[in-house]
Amino acid sequence: MLTETHRREISRLWERKVAQDASSLSNAERHRNLHPDSAELLHALAVGLRVKRAVEIGGSSGISTIALAAAMQATGGTLISLEIEPRRQAESKETTARLGLDVHVDYRLGDAGAALPAIADVEMALIDCEKQDYVRFFDRLRMRAGGVVVADNVLSHHLTEYVAHVRAVPGAESITLAVGQGLEITRLP
Repeated sequence: MLTETHRREISRLWERKVAQDASSLSNAERHRNLHPDSAELLHALAVGLRVKRAVEIGGSSGISTIALAAAMQATGGTLISLEIEPRRQAESKETTARLGLDVHVDYRLGDAGAALPAIADVEMALIDCEKQDYVRFFDRLRMRAGGVVVADNVLSHHLTEYVAHVRAVPGAESITLAVGQGLEITRLP
């Protein structure tokens, strides 16, 4: 379970995200984070599946990183956090260090499209980045058999193309959950 300290940090980050969304900041200036309810579910799923190798594509300033790093702490695993924006990743690093979760995170700064081919045996992946990249990054994931991919914002951004794409994978099981901004959870064969 996420601790109260984890939840306080998640709330702090979420409140700032909501305030930024209400302002006139550009997308590049805003921190775009996972909804706290989605973070709770993501954490529980990773712990319940005993995931030891997870990847997040688009960690932003750290809500999903907190959830997955805390899960990796519980399972003895490692999270690979991919983020293209240095300021967001720097804040995530500071937050996970303050929470004592940084030892469970391998931070990588740069384009996920270039990084993903070198990351194999992934048990769980979170896709929460630029929406036009979801299908491309899903196809570049090197998942273990039975691995789970969670995609955020499928309802809020009407990501029907992505949902159709993952549901067309032979043998895959996929469901949309109305949690947070909408999660598509796909278990691969």
